[in-house]
Amino acid sequence: MKIENHELSVEELRTVCDPAQFPFSTTADLTPLDSIIGQKRAVSAMEFGFDITSPGFNVFVAGMSGTGKSSITRRLLERIAAEQPVPDDVAYVHNFDDPDSPHVLTLPPGIACRLRAGMQELVEDLQDHVPKAFEGKDYEEQRRQTAEQHQESKQQLMEKLEEGARKRGFELKSTPMGFRTIPIHDGKPLTQEEYEEMEDGDRKSLDEQMEELEGEVREVMAEIKIIEQALKDELRDLNQQVAMNVLGALMLHLKQSYQDYELVIKYLDTVQKDIVDNIEHFREQEEPAMPIPGLRVPRQEPDFSRYEVNVVVDNTHTKGAPVVFETNPTFANLVGRIERRAQFGALLTDFTMIRAGSLAKANGGFLVLNVEDLLRNPFVYDALKRAMRDREVRIEDLAERFGVFETQTLRPEPIPLRAKVCLLGNPHWYHTLFYYDEDFGKIFKVKADFDYQTDREDHRIHQLAAFIARLSLEESLPPADPTAVAAVVDHASRIVEDKEKMSLRFSELTDLIREAAYWAKVDGKDIITSEQVGRALDEQEFRTGLIKDRVQELILREVLLVDTDGAKTGQINGLAIHVIGQYMFGRPSRITANVHLGREGVINIERRARLSHSTHDKGVMILSGFLGERFAQDKPMSLSATLTFEQSYGEIAGDSASSTELYCLLSALAEVPLKQGIAVTGSVNQKGEVQAIGGVNHKIEGYFDICVERGLTGEQGVMIPRANVQYLMLREDVVEAVAEGKFRVWAIDHVDEGIEILTDVPAGERQEDGDWTPDSINYLVDTRLEDLGKRLRDWGRDGSPSSAAEVVTPHDGEESPPPQPPERPNQ
Repeated sequence: MKIENHELSVEELRTVCDPAQFPFSTTADLTPLDSIIGQKRAVSAMEFGFDITSPGFNVFVAGMSGTGKSSITRRLLERIAAEQPVPDDVAYVHNFDDPDSPHVLTLPPGIACRLRAGMQELVEDLQDHVPKAFEGKDYEEQRRQTAEQHQESKQQLMEKLEEGARKRGFELKSTPMGFRTIPIHDGKPLTQEEYEEMEDGDRKSLDEQMEELEGEVREVMAEIKIIEQALKDELRDLNQQVAMNVLGALMLHLKQSYQDYELVIKYLDTVQKDIVDNIEHFREQEEPAMPIPGLRVPRQEPDFSRYEVNVVVDNTHTKGAPVVFETNPTFANLVGRIERRAQFGALLTDFTMIRAGSLAKANGGFLVLNVEDLLRNPFVYDALKRAMRDREVRIEDLAERFGVFETQTLRPEPIPLRAKVCLLGNPHWYHTLFYYDEDFGKIFKVKADFDYQTDREDHRIHQLAAFIARLSLEESLPPADPTAVAAVVDHASRIVEDKEKMSLRFSELTDLIREAAYWAKVDGKDIITSEQVGRALDEQEFRTGLIKDRVQELILREVLLVDTDGAKTGQINGLAIHVIGQYMFGRPSRITANVHLGREGVINIERRARLSHSTHDKGVMILSGFLGERFAQDKPMSLSATLTFEQSYGEIAGDSASSTELYCLLSALAEVPLKQGIAVTGSVNQKGEVQAIGGVNHKIEGYFDICVERGLTGEQGVMIPRANVQYLMLREDVVEAVAEGKFRVWAIDHVDEGIEILTDVPAGERQEDGDWTPDSINYLVDTRLEDLGKRLRDWGRDGSPSSAAEVVTPHDGEESPPPQPPERPNQ
C-alpha cells in the first residue's frame, strides 16, 4: 500500500468561498433579505398549523438555540395575521342579579370602548339632569299634594280615634313606644292610688274599656301604616316617573346605537331598571348631620361603578389578528387576575378590577410561548391545557382554584377562546412532554422542526449576503464587502463542520458580523472586510480559550505526557474533545496498551475505575470482537491486555478512540513501535472498518497547535476516517502548514491501512494456506497470540495451580466481579 494514496491534498482540507462570485461592491448594494433561509420543512409545518382551524392543531416549534425560531415565527405570524380579521373586544359588566358573577360581553372591535364611553356619558347626564328634574315646581307640587292627601287621611283617623277615646273617658298620649291609653277622672288622669281604691266591678269595667280602646288604637295604627306605605309607593312611582322622563330619552338614544347587539340591549335593560330603582343616588345628597358638635363627618358619595364597562381586551386599533409573545408566562399574566384594593383594613374587589391575561389578548389570533418559561412557572402548563381543552378562559384566583384558602371573591363568566398557541423550545422538551403527558399530543398536533444547517448552494450563499445587508440596515452597521461575506460563509460551514453545509444558527453569525463591525470601527474603516471578520474570530478564540491554553501549557511543560516524535511500542496519541459552555477544543491524550499472559481478554482500565461511559465501554468491547474474528478462527484466543487513557481523571465517553486503542493493542501484540508524531481518531467496527467521528476539525487543530509549539518536522500529522473528509473545514494556518509540507493529514477506511501508516510495516493478508503474509503486522500478532496460548498451556502442565488453567474469560471484555470481603459475625 502506498501511504501517499491516503494523504489528503490542500483542496480536501477546506472549502473556500470565492469573493469574485458576488456581483456587488458592498452589501449596501443588495436588497435586504425578506425571505427565510433554509427552513422549508419548518415553515411548511408552521403555515399548515396556523392555517388549519380544527381543534388541537397547535404548533410546537422545535429547534436548537440560535436557529432563529423566535424571529422567524414572529415574521411568519405577522404576515399571516395581517390577512385575518380583527377579533372581538371583550368586556365585563355588572351582574345586577348576582354581583359576584360579572357578565362577559364579546363585541366587534371598537364597540366595547364606545359602550364604555356611552355608559360614562349616561351617568354624567343623569347626575346633571336628575337633580334638576326633582327640583322643578311641578314635581314639588305633585309631591306636596300627594303627601297632604295622605296626611289628611291619617289626621282624620287620629281625630276619630281621639274623639272615641274622650267619649269613653280616656286620653291618648303619644310616646316613643306608641300610643298609651290613660283613664280620665274629674278631668284629670286617673292615678294609681285612685285606680286601686276603685270597686272591683268598676276596675274590671275600666280594664275592659281600656283593652277595647287599645284594640281600636292598633287597628288605626295599622291603617295609618297602610296609608304611609301607600304614600311611599306613590312617591316612589312619582320619582320613577320623573326618572323615566329623564332616563327615557337618554336610554333610547343609547339603545338605538346598539340595536344590532342583543347582549348589549339586554344589559341596557337591566341598567335602566337598576337606575330607576335607585334614582335617589343621582339626586343631590344632603350634608350628613353632625352627631357631635364640631365633628365633621365626610360625605359618602354614591357609587356608580356598577354602571361602568370594564374593557379587558381592546382591539380598536388592532390590524389583523393579534400576535402575542408572552415572555413571562406566570399564572396571572397568562390567564388573568382579579385585583383588590385595601379599604378600612379589608381587601375589596369588583368586576372593574378584572384584568385579562395573554390568552384572552391573543383570542382570535396567536399566542407564542417559550416552553422552558412555561414549565418554570407552577400551575401554568395545566392552566394552559385546561383553557385549550375547554376552549375558554376562566379568570380566577390561583389560591381559590387549588383550594389553598377559601375566601369570597368574584367568579367572572369565562371568555370563549379561539386562539392558536405556539410553543418554542428544544426538541428535547417536545419528546419529554409527548412521552410523559398524554394530553400533549392531543393539543399540539403539529411539530415544526427547525434545522441547524442547510446545503451550501449558490443561492443560499447569496441569501446569506442579503441577510447581512438586512442586518446592517436594521442595526446601522457598516456594509460588508465580498471578502467579508465569503469569510462569513466559510465560518458558517466551519460551525457545522461540513464542507457542503452552512449553519442556520444565525445568532452566532449575527454576533460575528456585529463584532467585525466593531473592529472595523476600531480600525477606522467604513466597510467590513475579511480582515475584520478574521480578527473577530481570533478575539473570540482569545476571550474563551483560557482553559485550552492551560491544557496546552501542561503538555508543553511535560506535566501531561504527549510525545510528538519518535516511535514507541504499545503507545499512541489519541484525540479528545472538551466542551466548556459554548467553547470546544481538541487535545491529544496518550493511550497505552500492555499485553501479558492470561485469559482475561481486553481490560478497560477506565471501566474498572468507573471512569468510562457506556459508549466508551462498547468501543473497547468491539476490539475483542475484531481480534476474535481475525485471529481466533483456528484456535482459542488466550489473551490478557490492558488499555487506558493515561493521566485521565474524568469520565471518558464515546467510541471515537476505539480505532486508536486497536492500533495500540496491535502494536503491543506485534511488538512493533508506532510513530508518535501521528495522532489518531476514529471509531472501528468488528470488521475493522474505520467509522466517522465528531469534532474532527477541533481534534486536528488541537494536535496541530501542540506540534507548532514544539516545532513542525514534516512527519507530524493526524489520521482520520475517510468518511470525515467531507467535514473538514480546517483553519487557514493548518492548511498553509500542509501546503508547505510541514504537517500532514491522512484519511483511511480500514485499520489495516492505518497500521501501515503508523508502522511502515505491511498489514498483511491471509494466504491460501491460512497463514498471514510473513513479517506483516497480522502475522506478528497471530504468532504472538499463538505463543501466549502455548505458554499458558505449558505453564498449567508444569505444576502450576489448577485454577490457572480454569480462568474464565469474561464475555466481550466484561470484567469478573471483584472479590467480596468476608462476612463478619453478628456481635
